[in-house]
Amino acid sequence: MLKRNILTLFFILGTLVFSEDNLESLGMITEKDFAKVGVKKENIIKAKEIINNSRNKYNYLLLDKKSKELEINKYLITGIEKNWDKVYKLIDEIGDIEAEILKDKIRAQYEAQQCITQEQYLKAREIAIQRLQTVNEKQQLNKK
Repeated sequence: MLKRNILTLFFILGTLVFSEDNLESLGMITEKDFAKVGVKKENIIKAKEIINNSRNKYNYLLLDKKSKELEINKYLITGIEKNWDKVYKLIDEIGDIEAEILKDKIRAQYEAQQCITQEQYLKAREIAIQRLQTVNEKQQLNKK
């Protein structure tokens, strides 16, 4: 049960974090979908802020990680023999960044779940899937 909840939380955050910026939706789920399942507008706005902050922090940390990886590559090209200590330190820093990314992801999931419960999210997701399927079917009919 715990494993399923954790996987669901990762799915929820993944959907929310990696969705496009859109003032009317969190991924494929619109504010109207959330309203249909009883989520207050304030909670939707708060969840969006949490997800956007998490996304911004993730992008910043990812840039920092890439910077350190480039520095390691520079040492590899210029001669790693005299720079092993620096490379090891950079590797440790990369590990710290990856840990921070995971910690922030879990924190954002928890905070978002305080605004939109797992049940509300899953119900709104079903509504969105049905809506998207209907749109897709209409597009298929229009092509014929």
